[in-house]
Amino acid sequence: MKRTRTIQVQKKIQKSKEETFPRGINIQEQEIGKEVEIEPRTGPRGHSKQPGSIGKPEEVEVTGVRRGKMTTIKKPYKKKTPTEKRKQWTREPLARKKKESSPSKSKKDIDLGDIRRKRSRSSETRSPPSLAKKDKILKEREVTERVQSPYVEINLDEAKIYVVLPQQQFKISPSIGTARQLTYDLRLNGKEQKIVVKLVSNQSLARSEERRIYVEKPLANFQVVFPAELGTRRYSYNHRNKNFYAFVAIGDNRGRMHYLYDEDGNVSPFSKRDVWMLLDEIFKPNIEPDIIEETWIWEKYQPMRINLKQADELILRNKETKKEEKVPCEPTFSVEGQLTEDDFKKESPLFTDGTLNVTAPYENRVGWVVWIQNKTVGHRIVSKNWTGAEPLSLKTPDDLPCECGEFQVDICRQDRTIPDGILFFRWLPFIELNYPKELIIPNPHQGHKAQFVKVKLNSNGECEFKDKNRLRIGPLGNSSYQIEMLPKEDILRFSIFRRTKPETKAKLQITIPRLKWKTSKQESWSGKLQNIERKELTHEEDLNLFLRTNDFNNRYNFLARLETNHQTLQERKFIPRGMEYILELNRFYDTIDENKDELTLKVEIKKSENNKYLDVVDVLHFAGQAKIIKKKVEKNIYTKRKPTPFIHTIYPQVMMVMPNRGGTREGKGFSEQEIIATGTNIKELKRLNISFDKRRKSSHPWNIKTLKSLIQGDNHGNRSS
Repeated sequence: MKRTRTIQVQKKIQKSKEETFPRGINIQEQEIGKEVEIEPRTGPRGHSKQPGSIGKPEEVEVTGVRRGKMTTIKKPYKKKTPTEKRKQWTREPLARKKKESSPSKSKKDIDLGDIRRKRSRSSETRSPPSLAKKDKILKEREVTERVQSPYVEINLDEAKIYVVLPQQQFKISPSIGTARQLTYDLRLNGKEQKIVVKLVSNQSLARSEERRIYVEKPLANFQVVFPAELGTRRYSYNHRNKNFYAFVAIGDNRGRMHYLYDEDGNVSPFSKRDVWMLLDEIFKPNIEPDIIEETWIWEKYQPMRINLKQADELILRNKETKKEEKVPCEPTFSVEGQLTEDDFKKESPLFTDGTLNVTAPYENRVGWVVWIQNKTVGHRIVSKNWTGAEPLSLKTPDDLPCECGEFQVDICRQDRTIPDGILFFRWLPFIELNYPKELIIPNPHQGHKAQFVKVKLNSNGECEFKDKNRLRIGPLGNSSYQIEMLPKEDILRFSIFRRTKPETKAKLQITIPRLKWKTSKQESWSGKLQNIERKELTHEEDLNLFLRTNDFNNRYNFLARLETNHQTLQERKFIPRGMEYILELNRFYDTIDENKDELTLKVEIKKSENNKYLDVVDVLHFAGQAKIIKKKVEKNIYTKRKPTPFIHTIYPQVMMVMPNRGGTREGKGFSEQEIIATGTNIKELKRLNISFDKRRKSSHPWNIKTLKSLIQGDNHGNRSS
């Protein structure tokens, strides 16, 4: 029910404006004595909504008077800013509604290529559940049900593609009874097959294991029909172009397939991030990729990583026909201005002077409503019908809710509260930063030196500098500081704010780009030459070398060179994995084993952007192996006592199978399976001093034949003696 009130005094109107509406909102004043209808506020009675709280959108912004009514616009939600430190949390078993898990009401046919769009559309009408609803759901159902969609995965270590049926978890119903397995119907590239997985259940909960199906040929399409216990859902995807496949990284050596096409054949844009690509050898991308060694999948596809963070589209050119295929990247809004760089310059850029411009990826003739929010003081509207044809200029600090600090920009359509775009930025007109931005390459014999970060605050003493790490701060004058970063301190976090004004607080983070390294057997990163013992490098256990740059802006090409006496013996490239670079030292095993002199592993550093040479640094050192000189044993002619016999351990040629990498290599001893195959035991091998390798699990026919001949030869010797 609506309520009315009569405004009689002009002074009362002015006072009401100041108390009810935030700064910058223009309200059309009505004539004195005219009745104005006001929409009642929504929400539970007695519940006060404070600025920065997350809940149902507030209807507090009055944008004008239309036919005697004041219209309201819902304020968008506040999100956690990129500068806030993320807390690691574990997923709690949050129960779902019964109607979502019911097989009869859930959608049966799901096109994986279109699932992304459908989720985004459904999220527009979804409102966050209240605390009362959450408590009610948790009381109704204590068992967590988790039914996950199938997906396609690439494993870069194995150079293979899999269709993955993830682990499922659901409530036991009377129809399941004592079932011990689930049966999926899979159609892969037109070939149908039944996939049976084991099922483990207790009194109220059933859980299935994960199943991975190897894809032997280039993927054209697949369809998975879930069993009745999981709602008989049908998931399908049709890949319409076999020239390339895209995967989004879900780990250092794995990626999940990006579904390029929906059921109508529409192309799904790439996200602006690093993607793994399987590209036909006759195609070449317009962006220089990172090649993953000489690895091939399905005979003609080579894995490569392509950086799409700054790209609007990916162009693939056919080397033979010269034709081009284009895949767009997701359009995004952006805010531009005079930038001061720190670690958050992409997620929440820091602007210090001038006018800010908000740009749109396309034009909206109806127009967007543009909000600017501050977590402490609230929000305001800066435009009600911005079409995006021209950049939206923000005058600082007049268009901001407060004079400085951290802000969120929400770009919403006229009839929606879910933003089409969300941007974050920081505004501090009184700061200057000076710190090393180029990669620091250490002296391998001395290591890294201390670096300094200089911060200048042009605020006449009104601004405070708060350092969370409690590093050493030395004033350099009026509102100027110098922070010493020791070799072990790479990241500096601090905040700046006006005195007595907490809303002006802005968080900053600076990372010193130092080149450091470590092996997989070390815990701490170092910038000094590491001494590695030769016995640490074995065929049975992988030993990797990692490099870290702490450089978020540049990519590098690292080349490892194994040298002795200024002569290069072997070279190999580092593989980029996220923010680190990895090298398998086992690939140098044969070279290191054959050369007994001192060896040094050096790393050559070049920039990926222009292949500019930077430097060469010594990273690992292998000591020389002394030659064993056999001394002649002189016969004792003065005594008839026989010398003590010395039993030598027999080291025959043992072959070790390498199923993941293909082929065989020489092993250290016989395995337990090979010993059992010959009908002997480990005690017998110890008596004969024959080598035994307890780490090996494989069995090879050559080893079994060799071991039998050794045992038979010993038996003949015993008989003859």
